[in-house]
Amino acid sequence: MSAPPAAVAELRALYADFDRSTAAVAPVCRASGRCCDFPAWGHTLFASALEVEVLLGDHPLEGHDPASPLCPYWKDRRCTARGPRPLGCRAFFCDEAKGPAMAELHERYLRDLKGLHDRHGIPWRYAPLLRHIAEAAGAASR
Repeated sequence: MSAPPAAVAELRALYADFDRSTAAVAPVCRASGRCCDFPAWGHTLFASALEVEVLLGDHPLEGHDPASPLCPYWKDRRCTARGPRPLGCRAFFCDEAKGPAMAELHERYLRDLKGLHDRHGIPWRYAPLLRHIAEAAGAASR
């Protein structure tokens, strides 16, 4: 898939708007790794194919072990792809007090993300991030 530039621009605008809305909620990041150490915390991060295309376009993965259950962008307890990280990454905070507000925000923006796909005729393929990445790596090696 090669997303139309207008869809990519709209996705980036959606991310910026989500980040502003998140700042208003003011959840705290404790750098616990819960968002990126998927197996340790029983977390599965989902993303749309468009989000993964933008993520991989901005931050190509080299030398990534596709069998690793960790987010490949998590290095030294920090995200190395903060700018294009998917909506699910942006919404996840280990601040339990802000959990309900962040879940509500995520659901609202997830609907907006789905609408973005619909407006641009991009098939809605929402799947675990690591599955998308493994499929992209497999397609690249063919």
